[in-house]
Amino acid sequence: MTQPFQHEKFSMTEPQAIGTRSRYAFWLTASEDRFFDIARSMRCVVFVSEPDNHRSLVEISNEHDPDEAWHWIRTELEEESQDIRLDKIWEDAISWLL
Repeated sequence: MTQPFQHEKFSMTEPQAIGTRSRYAFWLTASEDRFFDIARSMRCVVFVSEPDNHRSLVEISNEHDPDEAWHWIRTELEEESQDIRLDKIWEDAISWLL
């Protein structure tokens, strides 16, 4: 199986047989809620628990290979981590200029 992954904005444990709705799940710890939202939106994910202390259980669909799904989720989260979020004031200023 996959080794735990550590990133500056999130971390993921390896998938294990701990799911309640599926056979495999892993723990996602993230500094921002957007990472949980990304995981929720993915087809290979059947459930993401509500974050508790920035940590959620992510359950992988039984229709997907847990290792491949884990890598896919990690890739999506890494890409999301590259996006820089602007404060609302900056978004409004840019919209006004355009």
